[in-house]
Amino acid sequence: MKQQIVSYFKTLFMFHPTDRVWQMPFFAAAGVGIVLFVGHFFGRLDLGLIAVFGVNAFLYVPNTPIYHRMAVTMCCSFGIIVSFALGLCTHLAPFSVLFVVFLVATLAGILVRYYGLGPPGYFFFVMSCILGSFLPFNVEDIVMLVGLITLGTIVANAMAFLYSLSVVYFFKNKQPEPIPVHGELGFDAIIVESVIMGFFVGISVLVGQLLDLERSYWVAVSCAAIMQGISLNAIWIKQSQRIIGTFLGMLFGTWIFQFHFPPLGFIALLMFLMFMGELTVVRNYLLAMFFLTPYITYLAEIGTLNQISADFLVEIRMIDVIVGSILGLLGGFSMYHPTLRTYFTQISGNIFERLRDKMARKTQENDDKPTI
Repeated sequence: MKQQIVSYFKTLFMFHPTDRVWQMPFFAAAGVGIVLFVGHFFGRLDLGLIAVFGVNAFLYVPNTPIYHRMAVTMCCSFGIIVSFALGLCTHLAPFSVLFVVFLVATLAGILVRYYGLGPPGYFFFVMSCILGSFLPFNVEDIVMLVGLITLGTIVANAMAFLYSLSVVYFFKNKQPEPIPVHGELGFDAIIVESVIMGFFVGISVLVGQLLDLERSYWVAVSCAAIMQGISLNAIWIKQSQRIIGTFLGMLFGTWIFQFHFPPLGFIALLMFLMFMGELTVVRNYLLAMFFLTPYITYLAEIGTLNQISADFLVEIRMIDVIVGSILGLLGGFSMYHPTLRTYFTQISGNIFERLRDKMARKTQENDDKPTI
């Protein structure tokens, strides 16, 4: 028992080997800096912070030939834009938040697994949708907000192209690998696991609202992040790392939030946090959360940081993360428990069988129509 506890804590703080080159976090931070600087130049740094969510599309750049990685980045950019737009549209029908988040999480999971995309997986699609659902704004500003995210994705694609040229032709430290085969994981991994993830992320939105949590969207964000573990043990480790890392990151954040940075200093701070977060996320998730927690808090809470105390922000954020992590652990248990997984397999099979039959009938009806 003692040996297992020691092994568990070693795993929490272990640094994993990685082949990620330094250019990846560098261009990710550069994209954040460019978007924020443009916002500062026009005197609207707050709009620049919204556009930063679109820059996350850069993180999906695969290690494949340049033509393929650019196509993937553009498709992921479109996915983030659509996810954010769907989240914004839930303000027109607030009761639809649960269904929309479930739909985005499920479809994003299916597409990511079918096309063999690695980390960050479906996470930023879900996060964009969730933050769009809870972002306070006037309904007439929907088009402008979607445009801001689109501008962020344009910068992401530019960074993806420069990053590709840098690692392939200039530094030559990350040569392309073959394009992965599509759909090789099979129905169970692609469809069933995506439905389970979508279900629990959707439920986490409902739980956060039922508990009347101050920042309930962090519950769903934490649940979505936790459920990306490749095994139940990995999910348990990631849950612990996220809770500890978020706690330490919020303590770090309370110290940072006390300072009033000039605009350029603030931009430099976010670039640093992004760089360190992306540099460490593949090595140790706990350390990455230490840097990413204040970074994400700045993005999501920029309008309220000066209105609430830092101690209160730490308290509500930790409660939300703990609740979301527990729901993510329950989702992971359901995903890897044979009996519980069987129910989701049956439900998924029935849904997709009906969709297939309906599409087949529609195709048959179109074929039977007389042609002129």
